[in-house]
Amino acid sequence: MSLDTFDLAAIEGFTREFEQLFYGDGAGTMTEYYTADAQIMADGMRPIRGHAAIGEFWRTAIARATAAGARRTIEMHEWSSSGDLGYVLCTVTVDLGATAVAVWDATIWRRDDDGRWRIAVDISTPLPAQA
Repeated sequence: MSLDTFDLAAIEGFTREFEQLFYGDGAGTMTEYYTADAQIMADGMRPIRGHAAIGEFWRTAIARATAAGARRTIEMHEWSSSGDLGYVLCTVTVDLGATAVAVWDATIWRRDDDGRWRIAVDISTPLPAQA
């Protein structure tokens, strides 16, 4: 999976699809949105690189969320691109019923040699709890 264009409609469509893949055991499809050498960086873990590690990351995240009955939503705030690079800034919230955890997520996108857009770097950091 990848994006043909890096415009608002394509990014919003990706955001909704990425949410739904999380509930449909879509780790493999989620991983296809990343470049072959992509990295995920998040609080409390070493950066991971490549499709195998990213696929395992999403399989584990989906399994944990499913076991906890969590709901995950993505709210896009900003996007931009220049040449073959782009970025998207989002808030990702995981609702656990009595509590919710939110992270600020920045994805850096790159247009690959085939002209399609994929995530090259995915960085998230926790937001302070809301009072």
